[in-house]
Amino acid sequence: MTVDERAVTEALSRLAGQARPVDPELLLSRALRRRARLKWPRWGLALAAAACVVAIGVVGLRAREQLAVSPVSSPTASTEPTASMVPTATRSATDPPATAYVRDIPGLPRNTIAQFATVEDCMPKGSPVHSMDGERLLPQYGTVKDYRWLVEAKDKLGVTRLVGSRKGFVLCTPGVRLVSYPTDPIFSYWGKNPPGKLALRGALSIDAYDGQMQSEINPGRDGDPYFLVVAGRVAPQATRVEVEWADGRQMTANVRNGFYIGRTRVYPDKKGAYRPAVLSKVTAYGSDGRALGEVKGIAWGSTGTIDADD
Repeated sequence: MTVDERAVTEALSRLAGQARPVDPELLLSRALRRRARLKWPRWGLALAAAACVVAIGVVGLRAREQLAVSPVSSPTASTEPTASMVPTATRSATDPPATAYVRDIPGLPRNTIAQFATVEDCMPKGSPVHSMDGERLLPQYGTVKDYRWLVEAKDKLGVTRLVGSRKGFVLCTPGVRLVSYPTDPIFSYWGKNPPGKLALRGALSIDAYDGQMQSEINPGRDGDPYFLVVAGRVAPQATRVEVEWADGRQMTANVRNGFYIGRTRVYPDKKGAYRPAVLSKVTAYGSDGRALGEVKGIAWGSTGTIDADD
């Protein structure tokens, strides 16, 4: 086959003049494939490879020239930054936006949007449910908007929250993704009896001494984790609440803005039954370490209300 050397040279010169980034391996592989089809002589293949090197050198040279030469500003050109150069105003991390909190409810702690989201997680159906039928809603005890996150007890297995309204509360143990199922949001009155009053008499109240089962998808040898939960209201000046059982077990509850909650795990007996330990004393302390008040002889009692049709 006759090769027009001038045509090849001109074509390669045009390729180098375009100054586009070149992948030498790709170009060489194309030359080899073309050589296989057209059976170029060795000098033609060498010429193609040399052209690759020339093109790469031209591209690199022009790139270096562009980096070395800075544009000269015209005296009449505007010095205002472009839109992409104008810094956008950012809000300080210590200055939350106006929408950071949900509407306040008198007597209940203020909730951020993130805190209120936990209330929505606790009542995904929109309100508390019947103690015997988790699909049956009980809007007479309020809807999500009437409740606020109060305080929670958290450990490596999960969390139990105290979520409350002005009339009562819900104990919430949410499910752990791919591990456990959530508990039903069962309503209880403050003080256990209707109409339920948020105001506290004295320094401490035990509004809940109950159990919360964290039902697992695949429970281990110890069975589903079961927790004794103690929760209620406490004087605003209280900073610590200590819980003591008759068997010597002790627990420090979490305190926040006039509410407290604590949980401790218990294990089933040989028959697989969970027997609640006798709760002997709950004591509230101030920041100075002095006892503000205590409650003794607390009876075990399931949370929830007695409905007319129960």
